[in-house]
Amino acid sequence: MSRHNKSRGFGLVEIMVGMVISMIASIVVFQVFASAERQKRGTTGAADAQTNGALSLSMVESDVKAAGWGLDAHTFSDCDRVFSYIDDGVSAPGAVPNLLTPAVISEGGTGPDQISIRYFDNPANANYKFALTALTTKPAAGSESMRVRSLYGCTPTVAVPKPLALIQQSGTCTLVQITKVEKPTLTIWTESGLGAPSYNPPGAYKLANAWPAYDKGADLQCFPQLSQKTYRITNGQLELQEPDANGVLQTFQIAPDILSLQAQYGITDVCAGTPCPQKITDWVDAGGAWAAPLSNANSKRIKALRVAVVARSAEYEKPGSDGTCKTTTEEAVAAWSSWAKFDITTFPADWQCYRYKVFETVVPLRNVIWGNV
Repeated sequence: MSRHNKSRGFGLVEIMVGMVISMIASIVVFQVFASAERQKRGTTGAADAQTNGALSLSMVESDVKAAGWGLDAHTFSDCDRVFSYIDDGVSAPGAVPNLLTPAVISEGGTGPDQISIRYFDNPANANYKFALTALTTKPAAGSESMRVRSLYGCTPTVAVPKPLALIQQSGTCTLVQITKVEKPTLTIWTESGLGAPSYNPPGAYKLANAWPAYDKGADLQCFPQLSQKTYRITNGQLELQEPDANGVLQTFQIAPDILSLQAQYGITDVCAGTPCPQKITDWVDAGGAWAAPLSNANSKRIKALRVAVVARSAEYEKPGSDGTCKTTTEEAVAAWSSWAKFDITTFPADWQCYRYKVFETVVPLRNVIWGNV
């Protein structure tokens, strides 16, 4: 009679138990992995928003600080009435808007605001030549030339752009473009009709708009160029508009996923004396009396801008089990800033599925404050 050895190995029950344990372990591993991935996406997305927001605010702050670069504070502060003209060959000729306002906020209503910064020389230059002179004779009626004490800093050195000059006397100021000079007679020419861009109007425009005549002794400051940078938001991107070396306006994309830009003016009290105080007593939106174009009186009261930028994470957060996103709530948006208001109706429909970073700063207008304007 033969003997049979007992079978050795796993039974069906043991195999099933092992499979269950393996499945549980796999579920735990996948949950840990999914949690780590969510955390990584959140961290990466937050880093994107941090980088884009910080870059955007830094560029705006740097350019606003230099607003007004190149214009003598004395000439600037004494202008109560300003006459100007520009024919850029594209838009209809007319006055230069906000000529002597270093920084202008264009109110965006419920949407993003727009900030424009005015310069009277290239802000990339470490310094600029102070070119202040005066008229030595009274120009004849309708004349396109005037004699001055000195041509220092007023002589055109390149074809484009031609230098400009601001004439000031008794609170009245006029912007002109220097087309050529005559060194032997110390004469500056401001000829019209030489092609765009031109800041010298034809005689009919001067007559129709009652341009002033200046007497001997009127101050005249020359500066190389009149340029402007504008920051705005288009389709969720921060854009910078500025002219190139030939004066042609160019648009550059600065940072993606920037949903809002809000700004206010920091203003002083009304001042009738000289010098006026530089202490900010109120913050105002760019609406009503502070809407562009600004009056010269209000322009002189602006000493700073405060700016808020909203940057969105690039990472889309999945909706909850009910199909709605609650990553960012309306209550959270209301607490983003103590002064800036962000209208969620201007955000994309799925705005609650993203995380956001908000950046704020106060930017003093240094050239205005240092010049004691």
